[in-house]
Amino acid sequence: MRQRMGWRMATGVVALAWLLGLLGAPMADAQGTVKVGFVSPLTGVYAAPGADMRDGFLLYWSQAGNKAGGRTVEVIVEDKGSNKPEDALTKARKLVDRDGVHILAGVISTPVAVALAKYATDQKVPLIVANAGADAITQKARSPYVFRSSFANSDSSHPLGEWAYKQGYRKMVLMASDYGAGYEQTGGFARTFTEAGGKIIKEVYSPLGTADFAPFISQIDRSADVVAVFYAGADALRFVKAYEEYGLKGKIPLIGKGFLTDDLILQKLGDAAIDVVTALHWSRALDNPENKKFSQAYEERYKRPATVYAEQGYVAAQMTAMALETVKGNVENKEAFLAALSKVEVDAPRGKVKLDAFHNPIHPIYILKVEKKGGVLQNTPIASYPNTGQFWKWTPEAYMAMPDYGAMKGKWVK
Repeated sequence: MRQRMGWRMATGVVALAWLLGLLGAPMADAQGTVKVGFVSPLTGVYAAPGADMRDGFLLYWSQAGNKAGGRTVEVIVEDKGSNKPEDALTKARKLVDRDGVHILAGVISTPVAVALAKYATDQKVPLIVANAGADAITQKARSPYVFRSSFANSDSSHPLGEWAYKQGYRKMVLMASDYGAGYEQTGGFARTFTEAGGKIIKEVYSPLGTADFAPFISQIDRSADVVAVFYAGADALRFVKAYEEYGLKGKIPLIGKGFLTDDLILQKLGDAAIDVVTALHWSRALDNPENKKFSQAYEERYKRPATVYAEQGYVAAQMTAMALETVKGNVENKEAFLAALSKVEVDAPRGKVKLDAFHNPIHPIYILKVEKKGGVLQNTPIASYPNTGQFWKWTPEAYMAMPDYGAMKGKWVK
């Protein structure tokens, strides 16, 4: 009798195991590996920031032993190469459909962020954007599945516009790359500067990838007190050097978003960058224990200095790990995981980071001035704005009722 009962129990266990396998074994899978798909350009124009963002993300997981919430975490990296949204979507579909990732992360550029935000929402897969700053994805087009560890385009521009007015500047020239990020970044300067009482006297927009800035620098009104710009990467490198070559350095102060002199290009800029003032949420020169630990670990591991892209990748991993710890690794419970992710508060290299109700960081913004110390250029913090969010001093409702910055292109001059 006991033998027959034992045989029946064994048969039942085998049948149950087979059935769970057939159905995808959610109970067993809860003890398996959490897979994160990381989409980043590792070739092409954005290869350098893409590699830094990836390496910052991987650095955190190496420090955590590739574990969180009691489960092993596996990061699957896909190089999207081009800046075409359709290429990124192909990679994301492969990660979700073939690799079975639970979470998507990465993303450098705005067009890709917009496309992947829609895809992640449709597929109900959490997406953590570790760079792209498109305002809309955490504002009017927000999604319960989309989070950001980096910034909204205009969030650090708002304090810089206010800061500029407090320095006594009253007449500003705006200059930017002629696309969405350029309008949003400089729109933030313009809105807070004009609300404080300043005046925009000229707007100048140059094509992305401009090789010769002479025709655009020649349009600067020499009566300006300050020139406020958004350029990044190779455009920033060429613009800052051209600004000096055409005799404006030392005559009209140059300010801008932190990508103008970020650590990826700062040493290449040379003395042309000295005294340029920017606003950003991170600098290698920040003097706090978390930043020192992060910067040292990054340089030791990768044999190159950390950048803001690396820091943002690192913070994306911190956020992911904290949410996994909160749900004890049960990422399959998407509702609980999304709730945990929306409530994360991390001690990041930049300072304390939490998310607003739209899933964008509330974090410190620093006013940075390029200085040379010990023969090396650095972005030295000269002022800070703690707990800065994308809506600045407005309510979300009041902010989103105002015209979008894209719609304000060409309308700041009164």
